[in-house]
Amino acid sequence: MNNRINAVLCTATVLGLGATALAVPTTAAQAAAAVQPRQFSAHVVHERVILDFGTEPLPKDLKVHLRKKGTTARVATVTGFTAAPEGVQTAPLKLAALGEYSVDVEYDGPQGEPVSHKDKTSLNYQVRPSFTNLKASKPVSLADPQTVVSGDIKLYDPRNGALKPYPGTFTARTGTVTTPVAPDAQGHFASKITVNGAESGAKAADHDSTYVHLAGEANGIKDQESLPLPVTPGAAARITLDSSTLTGPFGTSGKIGGTVTWKAADGTWKPAPAGLRIAVNTSPTEAKPLTTDGTGRFEGSFPLPFTDDAPWQVRTDSPWVSETAQNVTVDTTGGTAFHEFTAQLYSYKVVGVRAKLDVVEIPSGTPRSSNVDIQYSADGKTGWTTIGSTSVRTDPGYSRTEYVSGEAPDPGPGFVRLQYAGTANFRGSVTPAVRLNERKATAISEFNAAPEPVKKGQPITVTGKLTETDAARTPLVGATVHYYFKPTGSTKWQGMGSTRTLADGTFSRKFPANETGTWNARFLYVTSPHFFSLSRYDDVVVTP
Repeated sequence: MNNRINAVLCTATVLGLGATALAVPTTAAQAAAAVQPRQFSAHVVHERVILDFGTEPLPKDLKVHLRKKGTTARVATVTGFTAAPEGVQTAPLKLAALGEYSVDVEYDGPQGEPVSHKDKTSLNYQVRPSFTNLKASKPVSLADPQTVVSGDIKLYDPRNGALKPYPGTFTARTGTVTTPVAPDAQGHFASKITVNGAESGAKAADHDSTYVHLAGEANGIKDQESLPLPVTPGAAARITLDSSTLTGPFGTSGKIGGTVTWKAADGTWKPAPAGLRIAVNTSPTEAKPLTTDGTGRFEGSFPLPFTDDAPWQVRTDSPWVSETAQNVTVDTTGGTAFHEFTAQLYSYKVVGVRAKLDVVEIPSGTPRSSNVDIQYSADGKTGWTTIGSTSVRTDPGYSRTEYVSGEAPDPGPGFVRLQYAGTANFRGSVTPAVRLNERKATAISEFNAAPEPVKKGQPITVTGKLTETDAARTPLVGATVHYYFKPTGSTKWQGMGSTRTLADGTFSRKFPANETGTWNARFLYVTSPHFFSLSRYDDVVVTP
């Protein structure tokens, strides 16, 4: 592949009840903050209220109030907070009575005004299950996938911290297999767990561990804990690819396939367990990574486009196995790819489009200039029609990034895209569909310049009315209307100033009568969701 473009171009304990509360001091930075957050979230975890203000500083005089649900009297107030992984949090709340509580959040706004959020979240203050002392008896491996998970599950009373044995059963889940577990009379349990070698945590970042997920429930409250299980790494494995070579046009995604097997203690090769992740050049943390099925096989279009001829490396991404990565020889052929596509409907009823287009290894026989079509579809999926075009240089033998821009008449509500059709031996490409911003038609439905005729030096009053063109003729309020005058015999319009429309859409301005000519009003520089509009022309004769 010659002359190729690199792909780069392209996060208080309430000690008093009723009106009495002690506060944990805030930091100096928190005390200095005086910004009212536009929005924030609140939730409760194990009697802690957690507030997330995003990247904004904490507001001044931040408080959390608690009320028995359905009442107005506050039973506790918290003014001290500590850092939490997702914001700030209170200390575990200590309240006098169990039950449902409403949580209100209060702080000072930017001008010192009080801001209150009623019922921002709620607290179910009940005796709840609690897991402690969790551990696994030994590491797991493909050759020995069993371990014993043990620990204690008790009923925790948040009022005084008292613990009692948990009655009944809870569940333990590995992968898709859920098993009921019954603790003894003291709340202790020990349960044999079998893993398949590919379970992971709830997040993609947990793919290097395996977990057992424990869940118990009491009084409508769940306690869920995920215990990472130690893994004995490195079972000998091998990857057998369907093909060690890949060829594809620039910008397309490569499809790979193969099988993963691992070597058992008796020397036999067994298929890798279902769910083992496959990496190509990088860790597979994408939304839909390639994984093995129950036979150890993987196959799919990996989200890694052809950009050059550098070889790809295929490996597993798991602590369970250890293998030699397999290299894939890559041959990227000529093609194109769009980037950074934008489309906008302007006020003068024209669609403007812009994008970057990579053109790579243009083959001989390609015209030196090619069309890029501006296309329209009402639903963004079907019925694409070309409404305009622009050109791009496609000199044979070259690779470059072209900046593509163009305009087309307003096609109506819907979607637009850019398409370069390409040729039989040079791959074309198309942008994603973009919905056009919607605008409403307007009209200067009334317009008059008077009196006419008028004596020189006397005032001329230019009036009119600007509305939408809907059935109600909705007036545009506060819109800027510009006045223009063209003297008789001239071809050049002169800007005469502007005014804003009133509540009923009307506008008016006086001018001195200097010479005979034609008056016109225009709604031009539109940043609001409206199209431009022009008034009729009105001739005024100026007499000596």
